[in-house]
Amino acid sequence: MSIFVISFRIKEDSTYQERYDSLVERIKKNATGSTWEETTSFFLIESTSSSSELCNDLYHNSKIIDSKDVLLVVNLSQKGYAQKGAPYPNTLDSLMQKR
Repeated sequence: MSIFVISFRIKEDSTYQERYDSLVERIKKNATGSTWEETTSFFLIESTSSSSELCNDLYHNSKIIDSKDVLLVVNLSQKGYAQKGAPYPNTLDSLMQKR
């Protein structure tokens, strides 16, 4: 089991609420216990998945679109992370490598 931070930005458009709701539902299905979601677009969960498995599951089983939306999954228990839709993935990677 690992603890994950999940952060996201959903682009505001006509399908915003549908994409948002589908992602939140999928995050909660992946959590093995309670979730902490007291700030905007941020979840803290426990899961048995790897960072990439969790990110891929959230992406493929929700309605988010990587050309519009950004999803970041960071494993706090290990040094893993995965993302979809980040406009500057190299900057993100260079910062994550410094952990």
